[in-house]
Amino acid sequence: MTPSRPSPRAALLGLAALCLATLPAVAGSLRLMDYNLLNFPGSTGASRAPYFRTVLAEAAPDLIVAEEVLGTAGRDQFLSLVLDVAEPGLWEAAFFHDGTDTDRALFIRDSCAAVIDAGWLDTDLRDIDWWDLRLTESGDTLRVYGLHLKASQGSTEEQRRYAECLVLRADLDALPPQRAALVCGDYNIYTYTEPAWQLLRSEGPGQLLDPLDQEGPWHNNLAYAPVHTQSTRTASFGGGATGGLDDRFDFILPRPVLMDGIGLELDPLSYLVLGNDGNHFNQAIIDGVNGVVSAEVANALHESSDHLPLLVNLTWQPVTAVATAPAPTRLDAWPNPFNPATRLAFGLPTAGHARLAVYDALGRQVALLVNEALPAGPLQVDWHPTGLPAGLYLAELRLDGAPAARTKLVLLK
Repeated sequence: MTPSRPSPRAALLGLAALCLATLPAVAGSLRLMDYNLLNFPGSTGASRAPYFRTVLAEAAPDLIVAEEVLGTAGRDQFLSLVLDVAEPGLWEAAFFHDGTDTDRALFIRDSCAAVIDAGWLDTDLRDIDWWDLRLTESGDTLRVYGLHLKASQGSTEEQRRYAECLVLRADLDALPPQRAALVCGDYNIYTYTEPAWQLLRSEGPGQLLDPLDQEGPWHNNLAYAPVHTQSTRTASFGGGATGGLDDRFDFILPRPVLMDGIGLELDPLSYLVLGNDGNHFNQAIIDGVNGVVSAEVANALHESSDHLPLLVNLTWQPVTAVATAPAPTRLDAWPNPFNPATRLAFGLPTAGHARLAVYDALGRQVALLVNEALPAGPLQVDWHPTGLPAGLYLAELRLDGAPAARTKLVLLK
């Protein structure tokens, strides 16, 4: 398919929305998991432990931020029943604050990070925990927050979430501008118009970003099915929520410094809702066939918690990394999510052989949109997928030997 050149006005708009950026060679990475453990251990901790171990074997995290941990006993039992059985001697629990409600915990694998400071922010509900980490391999310092905001719908609950986030935002605003930090947890936010979300996303020193760039009215909305995190279940058991996957409650939100292309970075393309194939809207994760995990893993996700875990990679580059060739402009897709078609806009800094392909969640190529010599400048190509299921896809653009530009695509039913 030969790309077309956009109109001058479209080209200007497209170039304003895009930024020229290379993807440097990665020197190392860590995988961060956020997981609401559903009141662990409760009365079912021992019976759920094997399911958690199956999930962790699939996820392979290095750092775990957990919510709904029931005191020090919950922390210790998750370590002894789950982590130490799965990988004996490799995991440790970080500083733990036993608050007045369910708690948050941080677990570290194989001494990949050291806690250099820790504490919590007092709120009227569940406190917000924080840990300052020094990453062993890279030497970078990272602040990790763990939170669990007020649950339920209604204006009163929204205002209580907002009050909690006022405390968080004040702490974020006080950090040095280049301090790497991210906030993990169960936000219990139903839509992007909520005051708490607007506060966290507003400009300023403590602004947080959505790595998936999928802000919207998430609750019970098919358009956001691929990013929903609760509930894994439609049947009631173990105290968890029901209703199937229809809410995006869980987030890992970084400060902009973690997405500026320099030093320690959060890789948005690695951000994953484990087990969500985009085809289980208002369904249990075990209904039918799961397109991204095995039946065993889907069942483990169903039995262990009513939330799906989040995964994202933290990466860092070599100090002397040098790009071998100018990289293509970052891909932009509109509309996205989409059905039946989306337009991919990009720019080439130099003339060269361009290859634009689309891959499914399993890494299989499903479309080759461009594979030819192209001139420098802004270009666009339309993709009309046929015979493909709804879900997450990855578009990848390569120009000669330069680092690739990539973007996630969400195909709706």
